[in-house]
Amino acid sequence: MNKNLLLKPNLYRSEVLTDNENLKLTLDSSRNIFSLNENEDETNKFNRIFKKFFGFSVPEIAKFKLNDNSIALWSRTKSYIILTDLNLDDLTSTFHGLASITDQTGGWLSFKISGKGSIHLFEKLITINLENFNEGNVIRTSISKINCFLLCKNKYNTYYIICPISYYKSMTDRLTNLCRLIEN
Repeated sequence: MNKNLLLKPNLYRSEVLTDNENLKLTLDSSRNIFSLNENEDETNKFNRIFKKFFGFSVPEIAKFKLNDNSIALWSRTKSYIILTDLNLDDLTSTFHGLASITDQTGGWLSFKISGKGSIHLFEKLITINLENFNEGNVIRTSISKINCFLLCKNKYNTYYIICPISYYKSMTDRLTNLCRLIEN
């Protein structure tokens, strides 16, 4: 048995699942996903390096930040989920000794939902006040009994759902069926 065998995720791509005049659903698993867990004794240094590396400060509770290459969201105290075009070596060389980094690429996937019909989709999926769910907000919620993160990039128009890859089929079926229902 080859002990150096690197396991790759089987869903590492971007694919449009539904596209109509009101709603576009895309499986967007083209970025690497990492958990970045800050060491407790060097918060100021970690925050400085994080901002210099990503170009934005660490996200607050229930918030996310993004640039052209990366999305970072707060997942728990001193812990962040990073979706990025960057690779593990980039992160480990930058945060060496300041954080533990775990490659989550094979464990999570991302869906992008956009269009004016997105509000109708989320009215059927989750029970939150969408009036108060603004740009840059993120919630941990359950969609069809699947624990996930929901990010608002553009209120009433562009959202991301990040969920465990083991629920790929269930989440895809639920979202595409609702998109068809909303279309009709």
